[in-house]
Amino acid sequence: MVRIGDVWDRTVDVLRGRTAILTSIALVTLVLPGIVSGALGTIVPLPGPAALAVPLVRLAVLVLLILGVLAMTAVASDPAVDRAQALRIGGQRLLPALGVLVALVLAAIALFVPAGALLAISGATMGMAGTPDMSHAAPGYVIGAGLSVLLAIVLGLWLSARIVPLFGIVVNERRGFSALRRSLDLTKGSTLKLIGVLILYFIITTVAMLAATSVVGVIARLALGGDAPGGVAFVVAVVRALISAGATMVQSVFYARFYVAAVEREQRMAPLA
Repeated sequence: MVRIGDVWDRTVDVLRGRTAILTSIALVTLVLPGIVSGALGTIVPLPGPAALAVPLVRLAVLVLLILGVLAMTAVASDPAVDRAQALRIGGQRLLPALGVLVALVLAAIALFVPAGALLAISGATMGMAGTPDMSHAAPGYVIGAGLSVLLAIVLGLWLSARIVPLFGIVVNERRGFSALRRSLDLTKGSTLKLIGVLILYFIITTVAMLAATSVVGVIARLALGGDAPGGVAFVVAVVRALISAGATMVQSVFYARFYVAAVEREQRMAPLA
């Protein structure tokens, strides 16, 4: 079993020792794209036809995020990798990573299909505001749908824990879809601890995001005035991009160091097999 405490200690060591490289990658692939995305519709007006470009910009931001995570994974996995090499490796492994992520998204959607089917059978309808109208739904089917959602959440947490070293495998072992099976092998015996880490990470990140954006929002309103909602929204978007980039950097390094620790454990155990 991989010791999570040791993984965290190594994560801190990497964050301290390679701060400049990691920060520069995060700035280019996470922060700046996030700021550009936040500017659209806030301080940058989008007349009718131009609004159609927003989904393309959002997609580009997502691709850059994945590129950044791959590059940071390369940096955290190998101390000999510099920024240029990391970005090159990220670009080389981008398509395999995207393919694996698409498969995971489809799997996540499939987890919630039973709940949607039960709600449809129950007689629930979609209200004017886009929310389900349960007034004519059969209670038994609604309960079944609720239980299906809970099961989907549990399975989603389990799957999220089992794919923690996924990008480490994609980057260092140059695998595609076979990285999923490899990830399941490397996380054996660590699933519950990883689920605990994921829950803790989610709570800390959510609280930090809400607290920071709320405080900054108030300050921005006082500084810019109530007649500049676009400016306030942009300032909040910048803060959100910074916090999200920092959280993603820490997460990427932790995942990479877990991968390294799992591989080292596997190599130690091999002669005993």
